[in-house]
Amino acid sequence: MSESALVDEPEAPASDTAPPQGDPAPAPDPAPDLGEQAAEEFGRRFQVVNIWDNRGFLNISDLVRGGQHYDAAGDGEPAAPRGDGVEPREGDIPAERTALALEGFAEPGWFAGALGRLRDDRLLFLAGPDGTGRRTAALNLLHRRTGCFALRALDSDTDLTTWAPGAAPARGYLADGLLEPRLTALDTIALDGLRARLEQADAHMVVVIPWTPAVLAHLGDTLHTPPVRALPPEPRAVLDARLAAVLGGPADVAPALAALPPGLLDEILQPGLRPGQVVEIAAEIVRVVRRGADPESVREHLSFHAADRAPRLLDALRDSPEDLALLLAACVFEHFDQTLVEEEAGRLLRIADGRLGGGDPDADAEEAPRAVFRRSRSERLEAIGAYVGPAEVHTTSAYSYVTRPVAFTRHLQGRAVLEHVWREHPEAAELLVEWLGTTPSEHGRGDRAGFVLGRCAQWSSGRRALGPVEELAASPRPADWRLAARALGAASTDPVLATAVKARLRGWSRQVSVSRRCTVALACATEFGLARPGTALTLLRTVCDGPRDGTGAVASAVRRALLSLFAEPAGRADLLAGLVSWSRAGGATRQAACTATAHLLRTAAAAREPAEWWTRHLLGTRPAGRPGEDPPGLELIRCALAEPETFPAVRAALLEWQRRAADDPRRAPFVEHLADRLGAAPRGGVLRLLSAFEAARPAPGGRRAAEALAAWRQAL
Repeated sequence: MSESALVDEPEAPASDTAPPQGDPAPAPDPAPDLGEQAAEEFGRRFQVVNIWDNRGFLNISDLVRGGQHYDAAGDGEPAAPRGDGVEPREGDIPAERTALALEGFAEPGWFAGALGRLRDDRLLFLAGPDGTGRRTAALNLLHRRTGCFALRALDSDTDLTTWAPGAAPARGYLADGLLEPRLTALDTIALDGLRARLEQADAHMVVVIPWTPAVLAHLGDTLHTPPVRALPPEPRAVLDARLAAVLGGPADVAPALAALPPGLLDEILQPGLRPGQVVEIAAEIVRVVRRGADPESVREHLSFHAADRAPRLLDALRDSPEDLALLLAACVFEHFDQTLVEEEAGRLLRIADGRLGGGDPDADAEEAPRAVFRRSRSERLEAIGAYVGPAEVHTTSAYSYVTRPVAFTRHLQGRAVLEHVWREHPEAAELLVEWLGTTPSEHGRGDRAGFVLGRCAQWSSGRRALGPVEELAASPRPADWRLAARALGAASTDPVLATAVKARLRGWSRQVSVSRRCTVALACATEFGLARPGTALTLLRTVCDGPRDGTGAVASAVRRALLSLFAEPAGRADLLAGLVSWSRAGGATRQAACTATAHLLRTAAAAREPAEWWTRHLLGTRPAGRPGEDPPGLELIRCALAEPETFPAVRAALLEWQRRAADDPRRAPFVEHLADRLGAAPRGGVLRLLSAFEAARPAPGGRRAAEALAAWRQAL
């Protein structure tokens, strides 16, 4: 995701107390926002929503589950995200995402046969275990067959018995992780109907499913459509293809491999490796070639044995509660500054109150003073398999500062330890929930804690997997709502758990509870909403249509979610089209659409990429509209100018557009076209804006505004 500026400007901090949950109270002046300035930080951070998968917490192997495409920096340094870190689960798949799947793809042996079946049948079931690169292969199949990037994703709970392409169908559809009950609901009649609908739309579909006995029996025995088994490509083929893509071409692969110690590649490139593991090896080789890293360090960085090492690491630290606390703090806050990790370790020790072991047998004895010269920080980190990375300089709008991030030597070691603790030590898992649920919001701690809670939900079983998150959503503290929303977003990346997340959010969106409605809105700004923009917009509309909360908290949460959704270029046109229907509804829904439009225009006035998008949008037409018909963005601008509450912000933003257009020829067409189209019906706020445009002559749009105003005066 790009353009971190697409968020609200900082607003005055408010207390973290909750608004009333019952009947609406008169709105105070000014209305408080979601809480302290952490609410602003929440919105900003979700412009790079998958930051942990891309930049170190789960490191490189989890960016695309089991696929051949992710990036890493190694040495504990955050890698710059390549493309969008959120896999679309609903709606159009961005062309950039498909291009990443095509880059360096190693074609497995079954690929050609699967492509032929897709051509003949229009429908292909692709079965295999997690980690075999099924999604990457499916995108390659669809692109190869259709020859285009007009691909669309279907969520895991899609009912294929009734599904049909929309009014503007895509050429290819990907149903990744379709739930087993949805698949077994298909009979031969429904399957024939699905094929007929695909043929009528001249489209193809790949359904990615698990390799389970029930699925295989239903497809083979009932539907007589055996799936293609997605076996992973040979590890050496994946390695060569990935290195060729990253290093510049096949000719650069042999010199890169020659830089490794003799026998190392044969030792680590074992048969049966998943594509994601092979790409991790490729990333380490690139680190050696391009950054001069020690080739001997490749073994200790690879994540292959992280899961096996996790219980041994915990056993070695069992008698040292301080080391256990530091281990867990490093697992959760990996790549945070060393002082913050130690602060969280101390906070965990206090919350544990002896539950990590090592308590004083004489509870009444006076506590001895702590020695100041004990083990060094490096010694303590070495004991948990971590280290302090090189200094990193960070810059704010006011000053710069240095951090020294903590990282594990072995990739994914932190996740492996957390998963082992969660699955095998229930009492320790309860302590984790207590600790994470009280994490301070500042400096991104709350966001990381919520993310980890969401991943813990994926490691849970039973109906109460989301129990800790539900308690946070019902809390009176706005900081807990943000924590719950972050957890729901992380949990929703699991296809099965995503159905539970969706059900919770739909139910909460209709409730009177301010806390739950705010949680719904904020969750739409996370992976959940970004992967399902259509569902997110529906949920936000339901939240807006609910009772007024009297504090502005719900409106603020909805606005932040809309701004985050707009940061996804692929979904902007659909988002604005949805907001047009909001603007026609009146009430709080119309106000939300107008407020979001004002904020979008304000940020686009100063940011290049969204400014260029708005220019292209306003110079075009509706996707299915008639020539000359106004695009959705122009109707929203008219609406926002007509609202007294949003007129000043929209006027100021558009005047800033006009000022910048005087020196930027790329912006001038936007302002000229805007003045021309608004001049066709100059009334209310539009009339006042045209007057301001006219006063700014000879800036772009000034002459056309003057002509429109002259015609209006003559018609009086």
